[in-house]
Amino acid sequence: MFGNGRLSLDELRRNLDTMMLESELAEGVSVEEIIVGGVESLRVTAGSDIDDNVLVWFHGGGYVMGSPHGYRHAAAALSRALGSAVVLPDYRLAPEHPFPAALDDAVAVVDALVSEYGPEHTVVGGDSAGGGLTVASLVHARDRGAVLPAAAVAVSPLADFTASGDSVATNRDTDPVITERSLGMLAATYLRGHDRDHPLASPVFADLSALPPILLLASDSEILLDDAVRIHQRVHAAGGDSALSVYADTCHAWTLFTDFLPRARDGVAEIADFARKVLP
Repeated sequence: MFGNGRLSLDELRRNLDTMMLESELAEGVSVEEIIVGGVESLRVTAGSDIDDNVLVWFHGGGYVMGSPHGYRHAAAALSRALGSAVVLPDYRLAPEHPFPAALDDAVAVVDALVSEYGPEHTVVGGDSAGGGLTVASLVHARDRGAVLPAAAVAVSPLADFTASGDSVATNRDTDPVITERSLGMLAATYLRGHDRDHPLASPVFADLSALPPILLLASDSEILLDDAVRIHQRVHAAGGDSALSVYADTCHAWTLFTDFLPRARDGVAEIADFARKVLP
């Protein structure tokens, strides 16, 4: 998949982290290596006035790339906007660790932080694959009878490996990041024989009842737009609390780029406003 004269997966992973760490972290940002629920993680804080809440953020990368180290800038922006610590779990990646390894790590981290901070002080979120993982971890926790966090956030969630959303076709020419072909490659790498509509891999097909409030953000030009739209619709249909914001003039997972993209700063501010409404 990643060979044939092209960059290897290891090279792609390094290049992605390098791209996301081009600038130095701002003064006042602290990064601490921690273990949460048996999973290596980073705890990122920005500023000295940090409250007793925590935001767990699952990185994107299609379940094959991405890392907490590459997300330090994004976590710092979220921490600064929210005034809380942000924990970045280093969940296991495919193909070395296919489904459900990432989910197993995610639920272990959420369980541990909910236990440590209290559910009313805990918000879970993520972008792209991390957004899908966020929703899947909530479904998994509910089905186990576990205590759920106060709220959740999913930015540009990758939540349908069957690529059945209308936006896969309608936004084919406007999404520079993800294609239907790349979705198929990621599905084959991550799922390794599991059904593409498995509700814990593609949570648009899950029962989305009895979940905490969720904020969904998506770009109007990305092919995953309908993943966010359908999660929003299914949560509402199940009697839940969901908010959907669709941003124009931006790209997939744009909230990562607060250093130079005003719409990213808008998205992070919306995430912080949403979280503050549910946190003490």
